[in-house]
Formats: sequence, structure tokens, C-alpha cells
Amino acid sequence: MATCASIPVTIPKDGSLTKAMIKDIVGTFLTKEWPAVDPETLVVTYNTGYANTNCIVERPKPKGDTHSEPLKVFLKIHGELDGEIEVFKHLVPNKQEEAQLCYDYGQSGLGAKVYGFFQTQDGAFGRVDEFLDARNLQPEDVEDADIRADVARAHAAFHAMATQREKNPVQPYYDAVTRELARYHKMDKLKRLANEGGVNMDELVDYDFVSRIGRVTDRLESIGGKKGWCIHDVQLMNVMVKNRPKQGESKVILIDFEFVFQNYRGFDVGGHFLQKMFQWFDEENKIANCRPYTEEEKRHFCEEYAKQWNETTGDSDTGEQVFMESELGVMLAITFEIHNMLCFMDQDDDKDPLSTLGLNKLFGEFVSQYKKLGLES
Repeated sequence: MATCASIPVTIPKDGSLTKAMIKDIVGTFLTKEWPAVDPETLVVTYNTGYANTNCIVERPKPKGDTHSEPLKVFLKIHGELDGEIEVFKHLVPNKQEEAQLCYDYGQSGLGAKVYGFFQTQDGAFGRVDEFLDARNLQPEDVEDADIRADVARAHAAFHAMATQREKNPVQPYYDAVTRELARYHKMDKLKRLANEGGVNMDELVDYDFVSRIGRVTDRLESIGGKKGWCIHDVQLMNVMVKNRPKQGESKVILIDFEFVFQNYRGFDVGGHFLQKMFQWFDEENKIANCRPYTEEEKRHFCEEYAKQWNETTGDSDTGEQVFMESELGVMLAITFEIHNMLCFMDQDDDKDPLSTLGLNKLFGEFVSQYKKLGLES
């Protein structure tokens, strides 16, 4: 159980903790060697993202290089907006629930261990996790059959993972996303912002996503689409590839569970296939310069996924079943991305042409897939 420890520190407004604070936080959970470390000897590498502050903390090797506790840990301070798009706030895990998901995933042997979950005096939440000697998944990685299989098995195991969080129905998510997409439908402000940025997005804004999402979910229900703990934010950056995996263990680990709630598993599987084509944090182009997943690669992924799902659940699903679900789920994943980007565009008056070009690419993928599956009839 991931219990929350109270830490008597206050986070500076710029998010930069002193080394003494960091030592006190880590030493609360790793109690044998870390409390005796001279804080000035710590090496702290910060990585401040959109809504949270992450850092890698390393202590010196002790004399004789014998130690019972890790030399490196990963420290995360949750920002106020971390994982919170207002319309989904009732669905996403709170910080305690997210910590529990991470803890359960770590306890399964598949993810990073959670050493501790804490709250500071000023109300900020954070975690101390195992440091992963790993790098972000790259588009070319999933063209390697072994890595692709490990990514498939990792998703299947996570989707079917036993956790203490209550399984809620999926419909509240679709009620929320369709209500918001209906609000953005034909919104002149969005068209104007896109055009001011030099990109025409009128066709996307005028498109009726709401009725089409209903047809997609109806089709998923008709084929018996399974549900699980979907991550939703399945961009490639949220899969880590180990630099030195041990023989027989998975080469990959999933990270970032701020958006985990129950949904059709095809949402994440199809979303993973889609995300190979995008690089959302690139400053020059949001569309990746790589080829899409081939059908052969998708089917191989789905076969490996089904094997792991069946091993975890006792079901007897086929790769073909998972593939059919992913073909529908990719459209649900696209509308999730489109909603979120339109939301930020509306709120922040964003007219970045790189974002609108990415939106038009997502729109084209949706229209193509919807036609391919004959859902208009």
C-alpha cells in the first residue's frame, strides 16, 4: 500500500529544492544510508516539464563500493495542473491513487519501484521512485520485433493489472469528451486562430465527431471489446527502453499514469500505433519523419498482446480480436488528442501552426480510418 508520508519542507516557488531538502525527502524512505549522506555531495539533475518537476538524484559511491541502498533515485514533484484537464478531473486518479497505481505496477516486477509517496507542508505531492537506466522509445524501436513484443506485453499486463482502484464504467468519459467536442463544433474562434497562424482548419472544426464516436463505441460493444486500465497518454516518450536489461526480463517499462482510468483496451493499442507518427514536444515539427506501423507489425503486436492478456486474465482472446478492437480504438484515441488540443487552443488562444498542422494530420487519420471500416453505412 502506498501510504503518504508528511515531509516538513516547503517547495520554493521556482520548484528548485535545496540539496538538504532532497536528502531529507529521500532519507525518509531509504533510511539506512541516505540520511547520513552529506547533501552537498549530491548530484541533482532537473527536468522541469509542462506540469511537474522531475529530477535524478545521485549520491557518491561509498568507500569500498558496498551499499545496500540505491545510489540514484528519481524524485517527482507534482505540479498543480499535473494530469488535470478540467472535464476529465472526475475520471483521472488523484495523487494518492496515482501513487498506488505506480506502487502496484512496481510490485508486479514490471515497473519502477516506488520507494515512497509524500506531501510537503505547503500541500505539494511527490514520489521517490527507482531510477531507471533507460531511454525514451523511438519510432525505429518498434520496427524491432523483440522490442515491439515487449511493448505489447507491457500494455497488456498494465491493462489487466490488479489494483485497489475501483473499476468505473467507461461511459462517463465518452459523455464528457463528446459534450466538449460538441461545444467546439463549428466554433468560429478556433477557425480564426488557425487561420491567423497560417493554417486552415475549418473542415476539422465543422466535422461531426460526436455522432461518429457513438458509432465507433457501438461497434466496439458489438464485437465484445474488452476494457482495462488504459493509460491514454501513450506517446512514445512514455515508454522507456532499458539500456542494460537483464536476460529474460522485459526491455521496456511504462511510465506516467496521470490519465489512467477504465476504457476500451483498443484505445491504448490503437493509440500506440498512431503515436508513432507524432512527436508532440518537438519544436520544429509535430509530425514524425518516419513510416507508420505496417499492418504486419500491428498484427504481431496484437498477437503478443493477446498472449499476455490471456496469461494475466485466463481469457482466450486472439490476436485478431485485439487487432479489430485497435482498428476502432485508434479513432477514440484520435478524438482524445483532438479534444485536448482544441481545449488548449481555446483556453490559451494558441495559433501555433505546428500544432494546427498536427491537428489536421490527426483529422485526416480519423476520416481515413472511419471510411476504411465502413462506419458511414
